[in-house]
Parts: sequence; C-alpha cells; structure tokens
Amino acid sequence: MRLDDLRFFVRVADLGSISEAGREFGLSPSAASARLATLEKAAGAQLMARTTRQLSLTEPGRLLLAHGRTALDELDTAFDLLDASASKPRGQLRISSNTFFGRKHILPYLNEFMEQYPDIHIEMSFTDRIVDIVGEGFDLAFRGAPLPDSSLMARKLGGNRRVLCASPDYIERRGAPTTPADLDHHACIGMSTLPVWYFDGPKGEVACTITPAISGDSGDFAYDAALCGLGLSVKSVAHVWEDLREGRLVSVMQDYPVARSGNFWAVYPPAQSTPPKIAVLIDFLLSRYGRPPYWERDS
Repeated sequence: MRLDDLRFFVRVADLGSISEAGREFGLSPSAASARLATLEKAAGAQLMARTTRQLSLTEPGRLLLAHGRTALDELDTAFDLLDASASKPRGQLRISSNTFFGRKHILPYLNEFMEQYPDIHIEMSFTDRIVDIVGEGFDLAFRGAPLPDSSLMARKLGGNRRVLCASPDYIERRGAPTTPADLDHHACIGMSTLPVWYFDGPKGEVACTITPAISGDSGDFAYDAALCGLGLSVKSVAHVWEDLREGRLVSVMQDYPVARSGNFWAVYPPAQSTPPKIAVLIDFLLSRYGRPPYWERDS
C-alpha cells in the first residue's frame, strides 16, 4: 500500500467524489477509479460502495479512514519535525577527541557555538585511545592519526605536522641533537603509543627505537614533561605552537623533520547525508581555525 494511495482515499472520503479528488491529484476519471481499485486490492476489501449517484464508505472503509487519517497526521508531523531539525539543528552530540586537541581546539569555541545552536547538547569524551565510533555510540570523533580504510566519513581539519622539541633549560644543560644518532646520548620522553620515532633524512626515512629516560601513557604527560625540562619529546605543532612561538619549547633536529605526521580529521558514522548537528559543528570549527589553520601559520 502506497502513501499516495492512502492520501487519495482520505481525500475521496472528504469530498464524497472520486472524480473531484482525482482532479486535485491530477488524475483523469478513469485513472482516479483505477487508483481507488488498487488500494482496495491492497487492503483486501471493498472500501467504498459506488452507484451512479452516490458514494459511501463500507465498514472496512470507515475503519481504514479512521486509522489512516491518524497515521497520515502522525507522518506529516514527523516530516515537519525533520524539516525543522534540518533548518535548526538539534539533539545530543556525543564527541570523542584526544585530550590536547579537545582542550586547545574545541573547548575554547564551544561557548560561542552553543549560543548559536542552543538546541544542540554536547557530551565530550577526552581520551588518547582510538575509540570505536559506531560501537561506542559516538556521533563524531576528532583524530590526528592516519585513517584506516573503513566506511566512516571524514573531513580534513588541518595538518598535523610534528616536531622534536625540548625546553630551553634542557638544551642549555644537554645541548641540541643534530642527527637521529645523537638521540642515544639524550633523555627521551617516551609514550606507550609511540615506541618508535621516525624522521625524514637526506637518504630517506630513519626509524629510531628509543630507550626512554621517562615514559607515560598520554600526550599531555609528554608535553608537561618536556616543559619541565625532562627531555626531548615528539609533539604535534597543534599542541605546542604557542610554546614554540613564545620560547617555552624549542624545535630541534630540523634537518631531520619528524616523519609520518598526517592530518587532523573529523570522523563520523556513514550516512546518506551528514546529520545537521555534525555538519554545523565542523563548519563552525573550520571557520575559527582558518585556512591554513592558525597552528600551521603561527609555528
């Protein structure tokens, strides 16, 4: 049974005429009669008793009219709500982000965003773990790692260039390394998720399995440790661009830039179209980041 056939039947009942309802639907008299016959066949019952002068509902027809009109009203209300949602995004938005990106590049803009979209309610989860977006029920995730092949949708936010850096105090005490081989004589700040450091050298990529002087399990740990002068750390420029600009950290070994840097992405579950609440947040953040994003311009 098609919705258009049900709508036609309701209109026939309201007007008391198949031909008049047919004219409203752009149907010839024969096509209008055929449409009603199609609905009766789908319903498995005669819905209207017809004579040359009179049209009346049968008992099955009265039953279908009562429930069909209610069903159509409910569907029309649902479609109206969908249209309203598309024009004014609303609903719960569950977001996952690694800790530093959420703190530095999402939270500072949420007050303005929520003033513009008061019907969007945000739930944030900060973790350096790569979450299962669909399995864990997230609407959106921000990632700075290479994207694996998957059905997830993604929009690029900006570059994720990384640097080897240390505090001026550390450089004054221990000097600055100039090649990957020098790292054997320096204190390296390790992370459980980054046991090997990769650099681009004149002859190609160089892999260094480091022996950390101190290690931890989060990017914020490595950042704080570097600021405290505990050693060298591989950090995203998006994390330390202000520290580099203001001299709290110093980029070293620039002839061997950190390899495999990648980009930052907004990632979300597959859909025929991007849900409005997701699209407006990504667009809003991109408008604040600029092109290129400020962490790439200021470093």
